[in-house]
Amino acid sequence: MGLFDFLFKWMKKKNKTNEETVKNESPVEETIAPIHEETSTPIEENISLIPQETDIILEEETPVVIEETTAPSINEDGNRFDLEVVEALRRFHSDPSLDIDIEIKDNIQNAHQTHRDLFREWADIQSKWDRISLLYRFWDQSQLEKLEDWQVIERYVKDRYPKKALQYFEKNMSDKRHFTKEELVSLSKLHRVLLDNPTAKEYIETAYHNHPEDDAVKVEYATVLHIIGNHSEKELSHQLFHDVLDKKIQKNDTESVFDCFKFSEGYTDSSIFAMLYLINTEADIDTWDYVAEEYYYCPVFRYEHAVQLAQTENPMRALAKLTSLSQEFPWFRIALESTIGNIKSMRKQLNNPEFMEQELQEFQTSLKKL
Repeated sequence: MGLFDFLFKWMKKKNKTNEETVKNESPVEETIAPIHEETSTPIEENISLIPQETDIILEEETPVVIEETTAPSINEDGNRFDLEVVEALRRFHSDPSLDIDIEIKDNIQNAHQTHRDLFREWADIQSKWDRISLLYRFWDQSQLEKLEDWQVIERYVKDRYPKKALQYFEKNMSDKRHFTKEELVSLSKLHRVLLDNPTAKEYIETAYHNHPEDDAVKVEYATVLHIIGNHSEKELSHQLFHDVLDKKIQKNDTESVFDCFKFSEGYTDSSIFAMLYLINTEADIDTWDYVAEEYYYCPVFRYEHAVQLAQTENPMRALAKLTSLSQEFPWFRIALESTIGNIKSMRKQLNNPEFMEQELQEFQTSLKKL
């Protein structure tokens, strides 16, 4: 099945599901919409104004769930915990196909019973990546020393600690004269998250020069070229990315193009292309939420997610997302400016000059440091 046949299949299924509300779905365009050049700036630079609300709850990343008549049982939570412990281990090693050895299996069998304190803490966390972060700290105790350098970099980057990853690089890797392809890919991702795209390009260009046929290298190189490349480089970017995406589609292990961006064997790990496909297919918020679980570490993706929320009458979720984004990535100028602007707008709408005063001061201080 070709790429656009695959996209059309998803769009047809989406239209059928929403036929009462979506009558004129735009066809998928074969050219991906560009983002701003020279920076990691998302497509939108201004978040929509947030309308007045009476009941304000700013609990970031509370997932939207279908209301249930009965609460999940302890067994259901326990089974989910056991599965997520294993998922976290595979993510910790950056290996979707990691073969778990017998010793580890014995340690985590019925983990919700053998690690009760960890299970209780996990059960109180609603955000997927906050739960994974907790489990990463659990695996640090026995697995961190077993990781290769590039895996440590990815462990911190994906856990939203790029500054820790940078410190690790400076302490343990900065004297290296030659890097493996995995190290070069991970360092490119690190500098993209830090919004230092020129440095990211230096690393990934070296990787592509030495390993032009490696899929992970091609996806990362395509991502960086799309952000800061010239016209011809952007054309190469799309060609490289679709070469890898077509391979993933041919595996027939996905239901839609968006599954190709989820952590799995041969997945296309690109927050930028994931964002562009969501925009070009006019994906609904549920789909944005689904893909967002994979790219919670990417400030550009999270910003664009907030834009989509604001534009689809989810202003408080948008403000909550902007708030946590600005707290976790205080070097992201556009996020800071948007968050400050929306807090001030909300103050006027609520006639409350003290609304989010502590956060406002925090973000204004961060902005002055840039």
